[in-house]
Amino acid sequence: MNDNSKRTGSLISIQDSLVKARFFGEVIMGETAEVFVDGKILQAEVLQIDTDPKNKEAGIVEMQVFEDLTGAQIGDSVEFKGQPLSVLLGPGLLTSIWDGLQNPLYKLSEQGAYLAPGMKAPALDEEQLWEFTPLAKEGDEVSGGDAIGVVPEGRMEHKILVPFSLGKCRVESIVDKKELNITQEVAVVLDAHNNRHTLKLAFRHAVKSPIPFKERAIPSQPISTGVRVIDLLAPVGYGGTVGNPGPFGAGKTVLQHSLCKYALADIIIMAACGERAGEAVEVFKDFAELEDPATGESLMNRMCIFGNTSSMPVAAREASVFIALTVGEYYRYQGYSVILLADSTSRWAQALRERSGRQGDIPGPEAFPMDIPDQIKGMYQRAGADHATGGSLTFIGTVSPAGGNFQEPVTQATMDATGGFWGLSQDRADAKKYPAIDPLVYTNSVYDSFISWKDRNKMLHSLLEANDIDQTISTIGLKKVPVEKYVSYQKGQTIDFCVMQQDAFHEMDACTRPERLKVINDAVQQLISSPIEFSQQGMEDDELKELIKTKFDELRQWWRDWNSNAQGDELINELPAKVEQFIKQEEA
Repeated sequence: MNDNSKRTGSLISIQDSLVKARFFGEVIMGETAEVFVDGKILQAEVLQIDTDPKNKEAGIVEMQVFEDLTGAQIGDSVEFKGQPLSVLLGPGLLTSIWDGLQNPLYKLSEQGAYLAPGMKAPALDEEQLWEFTPLAKEGDEVSGGDAIGVVPEGRMEHKILVPFSLGKCRVESIVDKKELNITQEVAVVLDAHNNRHTLKLAFRHAVKSPIPFKERAIPSQPISTGVRVIDLLAPVGYGGTVGNPGPFGAGKTVLQHSLCKYALADIIIMAACGERAGEAVEVFKDFAELEDPATGESLMNRMCIFGNTSSMPVAAREASVFIALTVGEYYRYQGYSVILLADSTSRWAQALRERSGRQGDIPGPEAFPMDIPDQIKGMYQRAGADHATGGSLTFIGTVSPAGGNFQEPVTQATMDATGGFWGLSQDRADAKKYPAIDPLVYTNSVYDSFISWKDRNKMLHSLLEANDIDQTISTIGLKKVPVEKYVSYQKGQTIDFCVMQQDAFHEMDACTRPERLKVINDAVQQLISSPIEFSQQGMEDDELKELIKTKFDELRQWWRDWNSNAQGDELINELPAKVEQFIKQEEA
C-alpha cells in the first residue's frame, strides 16, 4: 500500500510495548506507524485490526511498538505510513553496526552518550560517493532483481538491483559512469502502465517478504568452518541451517568468534537479537577488532552487525532477526555466500511469547505461542542456496534454553527445523573442553562431510565405546576392565583429546582446513582399525594398564604439539607415520 494521504489515529490502550489505537479510514495488516510520545516519534507495526464497537465508522488497531513507551498517554496521536516494516538495501551495508531498526549505533552515539527512544539516523551513509558503472542502457527491458549497474564495495562488486517489487519495466534513462551517493538518481524506468519509477543506489524492501530465489538448490557443498568436531561429525552445507543450543557459559560466543573468522564465506552477518547487555557490548567491541585471516584486514570489512540487548523492547528483537535475514538474502541474490549468526533465538521466541500473552492468545507449551514451531520453521526456511546466482545464505541460530534443558519448546522446534545440530554440553564446558559440543549426544547433520559417512560413524562408535568403558570404570573399577577394552578406551580418549578439542586462541590450532582434516582422519581411522599389542613381560594387570596409559599419554602430547606446530606437507604427513609407529610399538 502506498497512500499519500495522511491517516491518523489516537491511543486508547497501552500495555507495555503493545498499544491499541482508534482510527478512521483504511489501515492494512503489517504496515508501520509512528506514535508521537512527548515530542518523540516511535516506530510501530500493525498486528491486528478490529471494528470499533462504540463507533461503526472507526476501527481499532493493535500494534507493537519497537521502542520504549515511557511517557505515553491515552490520546497520543498515531500516523500510519502505508508501508510495511522494511530495510534499506544498497552499498554501505558492510562494516556497519545497527540497532534492530537499522539505525547505525555509532551515528546515534554522536547524538548523546545514552540511546533514547525516538533517536533516528540514516541507515546508510547518504554523503559517501560510490563509483557507479552502468550495465543497462536506454530501452533495455528489466524487471525486479535485475542488475542495472555495479559499484565497488571494498573487495566486492556490489550490484545495483531493480527493486524486487517492480515487474517488467523499460529503462527510460540511466546515468553514465560517475560517482553518486545513495540519494541521487541513477535511472528512470517505465512500468507496464507507463508509470515512472526513479531508481537510486539503494531501495527499501519489506523484511517479512522473502527475497525470491532465481533457482533454489539443495545445499550440497560443505562449508569449511575450521572447527574439527563440526567439519568431521556435524558439517553444514552452503545454504544450510544449524541449531546451536547451549547453557549459559558453555562457549557460544567464542565459537561465534571462530566461525566469523574462519568459516569460508564471503559475508558474515551477526544478529545479536536479545543478548544480555554486557555480552552485546562485547560483540560490538571485539568483532570490530578482529582480523580477517584471509586478507589481514579488519573482519568488519565483510561483516555487518544488528544489535539488540535484552534490555531493549522485546518487539525490536523480532525486527532485528528479519532485517538481518533480508540483508542476507540480498547478498545471496548478488551471488555471495553469506553466513547469518543469530544470537539468541531463544530471546526472539520470548519476545513472541510476551507479545502473544498481551494479545490474549491461547498459550502453548511453557506459554509460548501455539504456532511457535511454524514461526521458527518459517524463519529458517529463508536460508538456502541459489543455483542460478551461485549465492547462498546459511543460517546458524544459537539457542539459550533455561537451565540447559534441551527439551524445552524452542530447542525442540529448532531441532525439527534445521539440518544440523551443534549442542553445547555444560559438563564439557566445565571440563574446559573447547568447543564444548558433545560429539556423542549433541551432533547431527544431513549435509555431506569432508570425510565419508563410514569413517564418521567409525569415529563416533570409537568415542561411544570409550564413553561406555569410562562409565564401567567409574562404576566397578579399572581392575574389572579387560586390557583390550582399556586399549579401546584410550583410543577414544585420544580422539576426543587430540581431534575433538582445539585451542581457539592459537593461531594454527584454531582453524583446521579440509586438506589437514584428511590427514587427521587417515590417522584416526588407522588408530581405530588396528589392534595394538602391548608386551606384558610378567607385569601385573594394573602395571600393564599404567604402561598403556603412559604410552597413550605420550602419543596424545605429541599429537597436540603437532596440532599447534606442524606446517608444510612434510611435517603434516608425520601424523599418520607417527600413529603407525605407535600401533607397531616401535621406538622413535
